[in-house]
Amino acid sequence: MEIPRWVNDIFFNKKYRIWKHFAFWVFIYADELLSLVGLTEPLEVPLWIIALEVLGDMAMVYFNIYYLLPRLFLRGKVISYVCFTFLTILLIVVFNFFLFYGDVEEVYLLTYGVSSVVDNAALLFMAVAMKLIQESYISNNRITELKEDKLKTELAYLRTQVNPHFLFNTLNNIYVMAKTKNEFLPDTIMQLSDLLRYQLYDCDADTVQLKNEIAYLQNYLKLEAIRRQHLKVDFNVQGETNTVAIRPLILLPFIENAFKYSNSGTGSDYIGMSINLEGDLLKVEIENNKGALHQRDVGGIGLANATRRLELAYPDKHKLELQEDEQKYLVKLEINIR
Repeated sequence: MEIPRWVNDIFFNKKYRIWKHFAFWVFIYADELLSLVGLTEPLEVPLWIIALEVLGDMAMVYFNIYYLLPRLFLRGKVISYVCFTFLTILLIVVFNFFLFYGDVEEVYLLTYGVSSVVDNAALLFMAVAMKLIQESYISNNRITELKEDKLKTELAYLRTQVNPHFLFNTLNNIYVMAKTKNEFLPDTIMQLSDLLRYQLYDCDADTVQLKNEIAYLQNYLKLEAIRRQHLKVDFNVQGETNTVAIRPLILLPFIENAFKYSNSGTGSDYIGMSINLEGDLLKVEIENNKGALHQRDVGGIGLANATRRLELAYPDKHKLELQEDEQKYLVKLEINIR
């Protein structure tokens, strides 16, 4: 069960530290405070003695949690920590003894000593336990933040590894179209502009709308098809894609590989891509014929990039299957995108 945020703030946020310390000491000396307001029996000793006792206990507690604990216990010097802790407890016991009892003969030393050591040890144990819980929480949060930062950095790096050959090839095609005054030149430039804008600006977020990602892939397919005019491309989408989000450019490496390995030079090349959203499950299939290159790229920015990004972005929430026979390659990908 997840702890409510306000509980975390109260117990672990530094801005409430003074109030937490105040509440702790009110709890420890609740009986004395109730006596002052007449709710319990009156104090048997002067108030200034109680004040000195409180100061002594506070000195013991804060010396332990702010000095002994970080310098000894948290550095693995447990024996030294235990020895110094026991010594500070004895000092407080002696201090309280002379504070409350002027005549040594009026108190049974052994009984007083044992009970006082136990009481002070219990007080110290409570304070140390609370401090260790706080430090553990802060440390775990810090580790989690570092892991998240590392994942975000790696995802951002992998995301920038979009194949530069695509851009070079497209610019060459645009150059040829400009030389021949091709009527589709303006539309091609606009499509390239949309692609670059999407990569540079829209992909800065952790997730993008699935419909926008699909539009990007469609533009990508259209631009690649310009230089492969005999390539047959089928692109099918099913499901409501307006209400779900996905990691940006996570499907692109599979499309890049399909174009790269479908070029046979025979004029019968094809690429088929289907995207089907069934509830929270996104099913993607990409199929292409085998071209002149028969060895799939498993390094660099190809499938290794896509696989790694899936592992980072959707751990335990995706299934990737790669199939091939003598004529074709087939990629089957399922992602739980919620």
